[in-house]
Amino acid sequence: MTALPAVPYSPDATLLLILACSGRKTATRARAIDLYHGVMYSTLRAHRKAEAMPAIVILSAEHGFISPEQMLDPYDRRMTPQRADEMLAGLAGFAAPGIWPDSIGSAFFAGGHEYRRVMRAILALLCPEAAAMARETFGAIGQQRAQLGAYLRGLGN
Repeated sequence: MTALPAVPYSPDATLLLILACSGRKTATRARAIDLYHGVMYSTLRAHRKAEAMPAIVILSAEHGFISPEQMLDPYDRRMTPQRADEMLAGLAGFAAPGIWPDSIGSAFFAGGHEYRRVMRAILALLCPEAAAMARETFGAIGQQRAQLGAYLRGLGN
């Protein structure tokens, strides 16, 4: 397994949002942030404030952890328990080193249960201090959407 460099924790450092991919996608190649069109992405777009946005990393069931700027073709892969186990077994191989902030203050995980298992594991590997204090969505998709919206509205206040 390739070792990932540790990311230092600092309470005043970058906020990190790790967001699950979406089953709804555009039909053509696009930046990851534009490819996904599920409810979590519409919530992100609706609450986007340039001056207060966290660093965003996307967890793709197909590609692993990716930058929002990464160009992707549409795909159809779900985060099943088996896929999450596969990612957890080779975690460093699914975590591109250049996409993480230089330091992390707090973290927020937005996605379903299997996605959050993988998100917790990568942050525990990269920045255990931030992982110990990370917040995450839970419940049905409507609840998760409301939780993400509340998190984004609270930034910069």
